[in-house]
Amino acid sequence: MFFEFTRGNQLRAISGSRHAPDLEERFDGALRNTAKRWRHAVDRHVARLGVSQAGWMTIAAAAHARSPLSQSKLADRIAISRASMVQTIDRLVRDGLVKRESSAADRRVKRIVITDAGIHLYAVIQNEIAAVRRQWLAAIETENLDHLTELLEKLLDQVP
Repeated sequence: MFFEFTRGNQLRAISGSRHAPDLEERFDGALRNTAKRWRHAVDRHVARLGVSQAGWMTIAAAAHARSPLSQSKLADRIAISRASMVQTIDRLVRDGLVKRESSAADRRVKRIVITDAGIHLYAVIQNEIAAVRRQWLAAIETENLDHLTELLEKLLDQVP
């Protein structure tokens, strides 16, 4: 069963056979829902480490950066508000996983640097994520995974 809005902005149920979603809508839903379920699966594995989704994603983003990023750049990279990023960084600093350093170019800008404890935690997080990945991808043939990955990378290249 599907739903649509009427002219009066009322939601009404419609038969699936009459208005089946087109391929682009199916793609949109599949991509969005896969990403959402992926994050939840990783969260379940990482939760036992005492790190929130924003926390482990911040550590991962900082670890992948070529040089220390500012709090605002980290917030943009993991798609959370800057206020939420400040709270996340505060918790990570309190737990000794990252530290704030002033930028040499602009002392108002704080760059986030991962501590040795944060690097260790990131290695554990990577192992947890690898376990989830192996579980999720076990049923997909390598050739299909390669093709899907190439298609997604091509799509990413087209998005500004």
